[in-house]
Amino acid sequence: MSFDIEPNNRFFQANRSLIENEIRPAHTVTFVGEVDMTQIEAVRASMGDHRPSYTAFIVKALARTLKEFPYANRRVIRRWWLPFVGPRIQRFKDIDVAVAVERDVPGAEGVAFVDILRQADQRSLMEIQAVLKELATCDESNNKQWRSFSSVIRTAPTWLAGWLLRMPVWSARMWHKYRGGAALISSPAKYGVDKVMATWAWPLGLSFGLVKERPMAIDGELPVRPTCFITMNFDRRIMAGAQGARVFNFLLQQLHDARTTLAEPAASHDKAMGPTEALERSVA
Repeated sequence: MSFDIEPNNRFFQANRSLIENEIRPAHTVTFVGEVDMTQIEAVRASMGDHRPSYTAFIVKALARTLKEFPYANRRVIRRWWLPFVGPRIQRFKDIDVAVAVERDVPGAEGVAFVDILRQADQRSLMEIQAVLKELATCDESNNKQWRSFSSVIRTAPTWLAGWLLRMPVWSARMWHKYRGGAALISSPAKYGVDKVMATWAWPLGLSFGLVKERPMAIDGELPVRPTCFITMNFDRRIMAGAQGARVFNFLLQQLHDARTTLAEPAASHDKAMGPTEALERSVA
């Protein structure tokens, strides 16, 4: 035979169930923008050994944006046990940002998990960076979110695992506990991807590509600047195009003007909490 049918894989089935039941491209709109990262590079250079990743800056910029535009920090919820009550809007009081984390599971290359950076608007860049660094290397022994996610997949029947993993969609409390708030950040930039166009289960998904030097038209000239492309996919039921555009423009401006919007006093670099402490605070 010129092909094989692979054995059943629990992680594949769980991932398939989540995507097929939660992703709704017809409800979403995507904006794309190119950001001049010159000021972010300057801030990173000034921080020396404490240099945060690009993701840390984008998390902080997103948190500031959600604080400025609370209407973007919401989602549509439909409670299945109340069949006669129509969809409602769940408004989040805190600014929690979900972060997609890659996982290397043999035979299940489509699998990733999501952890939550709680109260991101109250975190310093270094606190955010500490959490991100810990997430990059975490496993089931030190990350409760990944342990719970993988345990359900490995131990429950396939049909039940899919149902359990989708329960947060129907429950306000479970969504807040396991999915965070309205926003998710994802980036394959380290693999050299320039642009990412995706639809997410979260009502607001932010993706960004590789930061590299590109020509950029400025004042009639074409200087080379470090830039990256950012895409924002949002639920059209939550906010209209004009409102979404205001959110997106504010986010891009935060990144462009990083020295005045995102930079922090040097003293805060030395007082940043350690990675373990920051992660424990994030997943508490």
